[in-house]
Amino acid sequence: MRITVPMYEKGRSFIMASGLVKAYGGHRFVYLHLLCQGFENIGKAILLARDYDKYGPELRGRFRHNLEALLSELNVIHGGDFLSKNASTELRELNKFYKQHQLRYGDPVDFSTDVTTLQSDQMHTELVGHLDVLNQKFSAK
Repeated sequence: MRITVPMYEKGRSFIMASGLVKAYGGHRFVYLHLLCQGFENIGKAILLARDYDKYGPELRGRFRHNLEALLSELNVIHGGDFLSKNASTELRELNKFYKQHQLRYGDPVDFSTDVTTLQSDQMHTELVGHLDVLNQKFSAK
Protein backbone atom coordinates (compact mmCIF):
# COMPACT_ATOMS: atom_id res chain seq x y z
CA MET A 1 0.00 0.00 0.00
CA ARG A 2 1.36 3.40 -0.98
CA ILE A 3 1.08 5.60 2.10
CA THR A 4 3.25 8.47 0.88
CA VAL A 5 0.60 11.17 0.42
CA PRO A 6 -1.37 10.43 3.63
CA MET A 7 1.89 10.38 5.57
CA TYR A 8 2.79 13.80 4.19
CA GLU A 9 -0.70 15.19 4.85
CA LYS A 10 -0.63 14.00 8.45
CA GLY A 11 2.85 15.46 8.92
CA ARG A 12 1.69 18.80 7.56
CA SER A 13 -1.28 18.71 9.92
CA PHE A 14 0.99 17.98 12.89
CA ILE A 15 3.09 21.03 11.96
CA MET A 16 -0.01 23.22 11.66
CA ALA A 17 -1.44 21.88 14.93
CA SER A 18 1.84 22.59 16.70
CA GLY A 19 1.56 26.23 15.68
CA LEU A 20 -1.95 26.44 17.12
CA VAL A 21 -0.89 24.81 20.39
CA LYS A 22 1.96 27.31 20.69
CA ALA A 23 -0.18 30.30 19.69
CA TYR A 24 -2.88 29.49 22.24
CA GLY A 25 -0.52 28.80 25.12
CA GLY A 26 -0.87 25.03 25.17
CA HIS A 27 1.57 22.74 26.92
CA ARG A 28 5.07 23.31 25.58
CA PHE A 29 5.86 19.60 25.35
CA VAL A 30 2.72 18.99 23.29
CA TYR A 31 3.87 21.73 20.91
CA LEU A 32 7.35 20.19 20.68
CA HIS A 33 5.98 16.68 20.23
CA LEU A 34 3.66 17.75 17.42
CA LEU A 35 6.50 19.60 15.71
CA CYS A 36 8.73 16.52 15.90
CA GLN A 37 5.90 14.21 14.79
CA GLY A 38 5.30 16.48 11.83
CA PHE A 39 8.96 16.41 10.84
CA GLU A 40 9.03 12.63 11.18
CA ASN A 41 5.99 12.11 8.94
CA ILE A 42 7.06 14.65 6.34
CA GLY A 43 10.62 13.34 6.26
CA LYS A 44 9.47 9.76 5.86
CA ALA A 45 7.03 10.79 3.11
CA ILE A 46 9.88 12.48 1.26
CA LEU A 47 11.93 9.29 1.49
CA LEU A 48 9.02 7.16 0.28
CA ALA A 49 8.42 9.53 -2.63
CA ARG A 50 12.08 9.21 -3.56
CA ASP A 51 12.22 5.39 -3.49
CA TYR A 52 9.29 3.58 -1.95
CA ASP A 53 10.75 0.10 -2.34
CA LYS A 54 14.04 1.06 -0.71
CA TYR A 55 12.77 3.20 2.16
CA GLY A 56 9.44 1.51 2.95
CA PRO A 57 11.01 -1.40 4.84
CA GLU A 58 13.46 0.92 6.63
CA LEU A 59 10.93 3.28 8.21
CA ARG A 60 10.24 1.18 11.30
CA GLY A 61 13.70 -0.27 11.66
CA ARG A 62 16.47 2.05 10.57
CA PHE A 63 14.65 5.35 11.15
CA ARG A 64 12.00 4.45 13.71
CA HIS A 65 11.54 7.69 15.73
CA ASN A 66 15.11 8.88 15.29
CA LEU A 67 14.81 12.36 13.80
CA GLU A 68 18.57 12.78 13.56
CA ALA A 69 18.94 9.66 11.37
CA LEU A 70 16.02 10.86 9.27
CA LEU A 71 17.53 14.33 8.82
CA SER A 72 20.85 12.80 7.84
CA GLU A 73 19.20 10.77 5.07
CA LEU A 74 17.15 13.76 3.92
CA ASN A 75 20.38 15.74 3.59
CA VAL A 76 21.84 12.97 1.42
CA ILE A 77 18.89 12.80 -0.98
CA HIS A 78 18.34 16.56 -0.88
CA GLY A 79 21.91 17.12 -2.02
CA GLY A 80 22.55 19.56 0.80
CA ASP A 81 21.10 20.73 4.05
CA PHE A 82 17.37 20.20 4.40
CA LEU A 83 17.46 22.37 7.52
CA SER A 84 19.88 25.14 8.43
CA LYS A 85 22.61 24.58 10.98
CA ASN A 86 20.54 26.27 13.72
CA ALA A 87 17.39 24.31 12.92
CA SER A 88 19.40 21.08 12.75
CA THR A 89 20.86 21.80 16.18
CA GLU A 90 17.34 22.34 17.55
CA LEU A 91 16.21 19.07 15.99
CA ARG A 92 19.14 17.14 17.50
CA GLU A 93 18.34 18.47 20.97
CA LEU A 94 14.62 17.70 20.62
CA ASN A 95 15.41 14.24 19.25
CA LYS A 96 16.95 13.22 22.57
CA PHE A 97 13.53 13.55 24.18
CA TYR A 98 11.31 12.67 21.21
CA LYS A 99 12.79 9.28 20.42
CA GLN A 100 12.28 8.23 24.04
CA HIS A 101 8.65 9.48 24.03
CA GLN A 102 9.44 11.93 26.83
CA LEU A 103 7.50 14.76 25.18
CA ARG A 104 4.36 12.71 24.68
CA TYR A 105 3.75 11.23 28.12
CA GLY A 106 4.24 12.30 31.71
CA ASP A 107 7.89 11.82 32.53
CA PRO A 108 10.39 12.87 35.20
CA VAL A 109 11.94 15.11 32.52
CA ASP A 110 8.86 17.34 32.95
CA PHE A 111 10.50 18.63 36.12
CA SER A 112 14.00 19.06 34.70
CA THR A 113 15.42 22.51 34.15
CA ASP A 114 17.31 21.18 31.10
CA VAL A 115 14.14 21.10 29.03
CA THR A 116 13.40 24.77 29.56
CA THR A 117 16.32 25.59 27.27
CA LEU A 118 15.01 23.56 24.34
CA GLN A 119 14.61 25.74 21.27
CA SER A 120 12.42 25.06 18.23
CA ASP A 121 11.58 28.38 16.55
CA GLN A 122 14.04 28.03 13.67
CA MET A 123 13.04 24.44 13.00
CA HIS A 124 9.36 25.36 13.04
CA THR A 125 9.88 28.33 10.72
CA GLU A 126 11.87 26.28 8.22
CA LEU A 127 9.41 23.38 8.20
CA VAL A 128 6.52 25.76 7.52
CA GLY A 129 8.67 27.34 4.80
CA HIS A 130 9.05 23.96 3.07
CA LEU A 131 5.30 23.37 2.93
CA ASP A 132 4.53 25.36 -0.24
CA VAL A 133 6.94 23.31 -2.35
CA LEU A 134 6.03 20.06 -0.62
CA ASN A 135 2.29 20.71 -1.03
CA GLN A 136 2.81 20.92 -4.78
CA LYS A 137 5.02 17.84 -4.83
CA PHE A 138 2.59 15.70 -2.89
CA SER A 139 -0.57 16.97 -4.59
CA ALA A 140 0.84 15.67 -7.89
CA LYS A 141 1.18 12.10 -6.54
